[in-house]
Amino acid sequence: MRLASYFLVIAAAGCAGADHNTEYLNFAAEYVGIDACASCHADKAATFTQAQMGRSWEMATLANSAADFDNPAPVYDDYNDLYYQAVARGDSLYIMEYRLAGTDTVHRRIEKIAYIVGSGHHTNSHIMDVGGYLYQMPLTWYVQDSTWDLPPGFTGPNNMRFDRPIVSKCINCHNGMPDFVDGSYNKYDTVPHGIDCERCHGPGSVHIEAMRTGGAVDVSKEIDYTIVNPAKLPVNLQFNICQGCHVQGAAVPKEGKTFADFRPGMALASIENVFWPRFADSLQQFVMASHPDRLTQSACFRQSPPEKPLTCITCHDPHVPIETLGQDHYDAVCLDCHESATVEHPEPLTDSCVTCHMPVSGSSDIPHVRITDHFIRTPDTSRGTILAAETPDARFVRMASLIDPSPTAAEIAQGYLTYYEEVTNHPGFLDSAAVYLRTAQAASSLTAVAAPLIRMHYLGQNFPAITRIARSLDDVPDAWTAYRIGDAYLKVESPGAAVPYLEQAVHEAPANLRFKMRLASAYGHAGRLSEAITMLDEVLAANDQLAEAYSDRGYIHVLLRDFAQAESDLLAAIALSPDLEPALANLASLLYNTDRRTEARPLVEHLVQLDRSNIQYLQLWNLVQ
Repeated sequence: MRLASYFLVIAAAGCAGADHNTEYLNFAAEYVGIDACASCHADKAATFTQAQMGRSWEMATLANSAADFDNPAPVYDDYNDLYYQAVARGDSLYIMEYRLAGTDTVHRRIEKIAYIVGSGHHTNSHIMDVGGYLYQMPLTWYVQDSTWDLPPGFTGPNNMRFDRPIVSKCINCHNGMPDFVDGSYNKYDTVPHGIDCERCHGPGSVHIEAMRTGGAVDVSKEIDYTIVNPAKLPVNLQFNICQGCHVQGAAVPKEGKTFADFRPGMALASIENVFWPRFADSLQQFVMASHPDRLTQSACFRQSPPEKPLTCITCHDPHVPIETLGQDHYDAVCLDCHESATVEHPEPLTDSCVTCHMPVSGSSDIPHVRITDHFIRTPDTSRGTILAAETPDARFVRMASLIDPSPTAAEIAQGYLTYYEEVTNHPGFLDSAAVYLRTAQAASSLTAVAAPLIRMHYLGQNFPAITRIARSLDDVPDAWTAYRIGDAYLKVESPGAAVPYLEQAVHEAPANLRFKMRLASAYGHAGRLSEAITMLDEVLAANDQLAEAYSDRGYIHVLLRDFAQAESDLLAAIALSPDLEPALANLASLLYNTDRRTEARPLVEHLVQLDRSNIQYLQLWNLVQ
């Protein structure tokens, strides 16, 4: 607990930074891509594309994969009774999902992998592309253990199968800057193939124009302000570039900002903040992407002199593959400061410095991986281990602010809400958010905190509270808030009241298919059936892999008494999602009511297996016997 509190002071004093370096001219420049950079910096580009960041996102081909596609073992999801298996057909890669009943395959779905995420140093994850809408797929290759398994966060009830959207924050760290479709949640016109030069140096159009028109600068004598050289930045701003992706947590954008607004040379705290819990034993409780966070806890970092600061690039050259540096490289960095280590060391040195002082450790959030812990510290030589408890004490202490040392109460509340939504569903985090929102509201007004307040009630499923707040608002501040209000009205069975809010959400975010599906549902429940069909037709024209959209359209066709089209849609929904209860129930009812009781029976049997307490399913079961 003392260690965690101590770190917060260090982070505020040593890393957060406050102001942009306003001399740089490329904050408002255009991104040009790695090929434009390579036209002058061919040597750097050639090695960078082979380095870990350069290989972070690639087209899915057998040659680009580190995974075993020759003899892959199936992975069983025992919670959902589904198997997953990697499949290669020539140079194309696929993931197959299936279910067995004895020796019979009763469900089978196979989807093509569009992109591989990860350099192959720790993992290869897999991305599906449906008309520009990107989704993570339910199978990951873990390199160090040479095994296939479910991705992080896909276990138990959280397995989103082929429907986990790749939102801008995800792709902004795992790739170069994409062409994100405004008004969408996870649609991109184009995506680069790997993190590129401009992620650390900033957009390059101003620099290229300066070089083209004779504006070259002698960088041995002065700084070229048309492009950012991270080595020339103050330590805090240099550190912010790495923190943008290597400090994992509940990321909260500043008001009016998006995660894509950050440019190297800016203070990260002006764009976003990141929150993460501190535990009673934060020494051992840490996540995969926490390298700067861990480093700041080290005496080597805290005590490094201003003229020779310890930063990420003291040890790491992002332009070259890690494996080409060799262990001697890292030892030389250590000995550059600790020249007497070989003399004062209590035992003869047989291993590298990092073996003892930066031990390899597991990650608390990703299975099957081992990473170098960047908290540099002294081993307990009497025990042969780093000073730590045998079993980490995971008691929650508080939520730490990792980027901005002075977050507002509303930002802290958003941190708790994001952590609840993305990591855990423990109600205590909603309670904590409520405390900070009361503080924020007392200092401003209900209108100022309406968006996070409605989000909190939405996550807590307190839909009547949302409708009460909505009635007191003159304006709804954004599309997501409008969506949550509209959905709340649907949940309390007021579809007429839901429609204008959901129409606002769709108007402001027309490529967000989730918003469109919910508006179609509101239209359907309000008796506006033709408008519901039109909206669902638009959704399925954009993405024909959405089981829920087929299910909803099938239900509307039932109401329109177009039973043939209804059956077709409901079957399509079940083929994509075999446990989608509304589709199963509506198809079973349709079959029963068209005198096809025998065909309905296995569907109803499956429904009862899914939910034995559902009275309607049991009644339907009695009818089809």
